[in-house]
Amino acid sequence: MSSPLLAVLGTLAAALAIRVVGARPMLREGITYAAAAGNLLIVLSMLPTVLAGGGYETYPYELLPGVAFQLRTDPFGLLFALVASTLWLVTSVYSVGYLRAANVSNQTGYFASFAICVSATVGIAFAANLFTFFLFYEVLTIAT
Repeated sequence: MSSPLLAVLGTLAAALAIRVVGARPMLREGITYAAAAGNLLIVLSMLPTVLAGGGYETYPYELLPGVAFQLRTDPFGLLFALVASTLWLVTSVYSVGYLRAANVSNQTGYFASFAICVSATVGIAFAANLFTFFLFYEVLTIAT
């Protein structure tokens, strides 16, 4: 599995896991931290290859003639994904304390939606074509 796809699917898997263990706040927050750190490491692992002029690309999944789902890394997309992944980790630390102190009722929904938003943001950063960009942008719109 290529790294851009792993970054997107890993974060989506975290959103599902957060929903499943939602009744246990310590486990939910542990999954959030682990997913944020893991996503950052996945994105960082692509950095040397992209800086050397290479890249990663998923095999295009053609839905219709001329309409394909495909992810690709490039320097600016990687920078965008790196910023989003770093901010997810930092914001998660802040969010846990804030939401606990405010005694917010639907913290599970918040953290699951946040993970979906980060997955969509990373998908936007690695979109290889307009269709893929639009797909992830719509996921981001629905999740927020």
